[in-house]
Amino acid sequence: MDLKTFLEKNYSIDSLNKVILDISNAAIKISNSIRNNNKLESKKETSENADGDKQKPLDIFADECVFESINNSSVAAYCSEEQDGMTTIDKNGKYLIFCDPLDGSSNIGNNISIGTIFSILPFNNGSIENSLKQNGKFQLCAGFFVYGPQTTLILSLGKGVHSFYYDHTKNHFNILNPNILIPESTSEFSINSSYRRYWNNKVKNYIKNCEDGTYGVREKNFNMRWVGSLVADASRIFERGGIFLYPEDKREKNKSGRLRLTYEANPISFLISQAGGKATNGSIDILNVEVNEIHQRVPFIFGSKEEVEIFLNTN
Repeated sequence: MDLKTFLEKNYSIDSLNKVILDISNAAIKISNSIRNNNKLESKKETSENADGDKQKPLDIFADECVFESINNSSVAAYCSEEQDGMTTIDKNGKYLIFCDPLDGSSNIGNNISIGTIFSILPFNNGSIENSLKQNGKFQLCAGFFVYGPQTTLILSLGKGVHSFYYDHTKNHFNILNPNILIPESTSEFSINSSYRRYWNNKVKNYIKNCEDGTYGVREKNFNMRWVGSLVADASRIFERGGIFLYPEDKREKNKSGRLRLTYEANPISFLISQAGGKATNGSIDILNVEVNEIHQRVPFIFGSKEEVEIFLNTN
């Protein structure tokens, strides 16, 4: 079953379905450009994005693909990690979109999986600025594409999580795994251990307990996996469980966390919760974190429910 048929069969809001299909068309264009190693032409010059990260041509290209794809959808405003503020599209639109057009772009030259993350929220007919500050629990839909050996989509409209793969021969997405459920327990963790010296004691103790294996308090062996691409690490957790940690640390730029609440943590957390997992900033569920500004950073821990709760209960 292709994505269009799946949406028509399971979800009755045609305008929302159209937005999802339009974003998927942008992802197909991005995927084909990556796969074919096309020379990318952009209307903008690369510089630094709103978070101070150096942009690559593919960052700009991906952002333009998504923006152009939703211009004829019922979208009131578009917010991108690659732009400073929001872009108003249709004041009579029904939806707001947050998007990380190219997550993991630092891995482009290494041929490691990268992706596109998106979040769709309702526009509440008040000011767009106030609507942009809705908590993650109000998301109508969230998903992410992974551009890897396969181009895949993991998607939720609030009734479970489903994955799709891009069929190059037919130029559309087909259902891969319906109704994904993340295993409650795990023996796999994902963290960048090179920053250990900056961690707080809670994180240090949790990771040490995992590393001690059968000789420690956990009494079982753990494996560590770290790709450095959020979509790749998240995709693995949806497939076989695990826990991902990007906590706050002692570095000045990471004291409030590193990943973006609206572009990364909220959409991934919406998917995680729909698949039976858990996502937290270390104290409360990510979906309950107040949004103060659109480029807000947050500590982010998510994955198998039982393991995230063990982390939270670590002293």
